[in-house]
Amino acid sequence: MKKNVLTLTVGIIFAWQGFSFAASSVDALIQKLEDKGILTDQDAAQLKGEIASNEQNAQQSTFKNMLPDWLNTMKLTGDFRLRDQQQVRKVKGGTASGDNLDRNRVRLRARLNIEDQINDKVKVIFGIATNGESGSFPGNQRSNNITFGGNAGSEGSFNKSALVLNKAYAIYTPASWATLIGGQMDNPIWEPGSLLWDPDITPIGGVVQLQKKLNDYMTPFTTNAIYILKDNTPSLSATGTKTDPYMIVSQAGLKGNLTEKVYYKAAGSFYDVSNPHHLQLDNSLTTNTTNAPNTGSGGMYSNSYELVGGALELGMNDPFGELLPSPIYIPQVGAFGQFFKNVDPSHQNSAWMIGGYMGSSAINGFGTWKVQSYYKVLERDSWLDAFPDDDFYSGDTDTAGYRTQLDIGLAKNVWFTMSYFRAHVYKLISSGVSGFSSTAPEDLFQMDLNFKF
Repeated sequence: MKKNVLTLTVGIIFAWQGFSFAASSVDALIQKLEDKGILTDQDAAQLKGEIASNEQNAQQSTFKNMLPDWLNTMKLTGDFRLRDQQQVRKVKGGTASGDNLDRNRVRLRARLNIEDQINDKVKVIFGIATNGESGSFPGNQRSNNITFGGNAGSEGSFNKSALVLNKAYAIYTPASWATLIGGQMDNPIWEPGSLLWDPDITPIGGVVQLQKKLNDYMTPFTTNAIYILKDNTPSLSATGTKTDPYMIVSQAGLKGNLTEKVYYKAAGSFYDVSNPHHLQLDNSLTTNTTNAPNTGSGGMYSNSYELVGGALELGMNDPFGELLPSPIYIPQVGAFGQFFKNVDPSHQNSAWMIGGYMGSSAINGFGTWKVQSYYKVLERDSWLDAFPDDDFYSGDTDTAGYRTQLDIGLAKNVWFTMSYFRAHVYKLISSGVSGFSSTAPEDLFQMDLNFKF
């Protein structure tokens, strides 16, 4: 009772004084109470701690109340990556630029994101990042990398790199099972591996997502998106361009647990690229490389792109239990696959991937690790050449090969990644069409040091 009265008294004094007492004054007051035998050594130490804690909480509360509500809910995140990359491509008899390569590049990537829950149903996300180098082409949707010394000799000598708007979108959640997204966004289409999409692409458009958990074993979900691909000036001629190319994506699937340890995710997808005049997209590789990934001529694609296919992932947590020696522990193993077919062309129209992984479900902290590998094929007209992973044979279609990646946690929010790509031209282009004279195998080694906050 005596201690409670003293705590209340000291608290009232601090409140009245506006917490203006110096730490020495508080210590002196408590020391006098201790000298008179009113407080024991233990009571004095505890009281000092309570007063310090109350003062800190009051100051934090006062500062928080001074801020607008939207600032209190703001979240700042980001990441930074340093990379060393060795690219070696050999073409039998190749003489054209880009045929034979033996190139080492050191690169960086920096991204900063601001996320704010402005009310209980609406969230806004805004992100800036380093501007991926693009040479003479407008922008680079597939990269935020900046090469030390400049890209291909341009913009070197310690030039300052530009920042760009990487994403800006709003998320509206009218119900727990429904989400609406609009703007330039993180890609909401699920892929277990990078078959169709480069992971750095942030598409522009609108999305409706529905998801309802029925039980631990089954959660149906669907993602329906419309992406704007290019803004064109309408033509007044009878055969000229009247509409902008856009893409509609519809994905529906199930996810959940099959047993206490086994989990799954499966989805079917339909892609429809509405591009009646077959206009090539920005950063299309068809006219920019010798290999001409998509079939086209005169600045136009020769085929339409309507894809049907799906993806499946199956995994297990703690697969080996106590079967392995105690120093060896594998938290998770899994396998995945994807297959898509473009229904317009009659040949060279399939894309598929098969792969697996084992290790930690997330890399965060010393000792966490993950290794994954896949083999994939992108036939020439299976998918638009502006969107695949640009680390895999520079993002070309008409390619095949595998990727193996190892991630090792070094500390909290710091990890090391080592990747190896072995890819090649899948099918040589028919006689009479400019192309490589061999399958032109390419080896790509990457070593990354990653930081996130």
